[in-house]
Amino acid sequence: MLLVAALVVGVGALVARSLWQQHRSDAAQRQTLEFLPGVSQHMQDFHRVKIQNGRKIWEFSARDAQYYDEDKTVVVRDASMQLFLKDGRDVGLKGEQAKILLDGREVLRVDLEGDIELSMGGYQVHTDRATYDHAQQTITAPGPVEIDGRALSLRGDRMHADVQSQTVELLDHVSMHFDPAVAKEGTGDAPL
Repeated sequence: MLLVAALVVGVGALVARSLWQQHRSDAAQRQTLEFLPGVSQHMQDFHRVKIQNGRKIWEFSARDAQYYDEDKTVVVRDASMQLFLKDGRDVGLKGEQAKILLDGREVLRVDLEGDIELSMGGYQVHTDRATYDHAQQTITAPGPVEIDGRALSLRGDRMHADVQSQTVELLDHVSMHFDPAVAKEGTGDAPL
């Protein structure tokens, strides 16, 4: 009986110590985040949606976000953005980091960096930097761009994409590879 009581006390002490260490670790992490210079808020599992007239307009998600009140910006890591068009199509953007410029609750611009993937009209666009301008409804990439579809691959030094029409303009040193055999199969890629 004495042995069982000693085991219960020992296990209880270990659990209490573990909980205390976890509490100290969480408190230290919260305190560290409170002292980040210029950061008004820090959020994990960031998720925002804009709905207008019962229709989803855009959706953001990220692993974490830091809101800078002075600049009216949100900096997010592992960013994912979906734009929902009136005709039912959507445009997706993913990147390692994004800086979202706000005007109140409205998104003005999103600057993405690091391993950017844009999905639009059945194609995948890859680049290192891209900017979404909400007023212009455009996505631009100032550096090298690769566009891949099932039968078509394109490369260029810069890109300008219109979100509403889902048209892409590649600029400077453009190259293309087209596989007519795959295109004859008739499925997969969006119209050229």
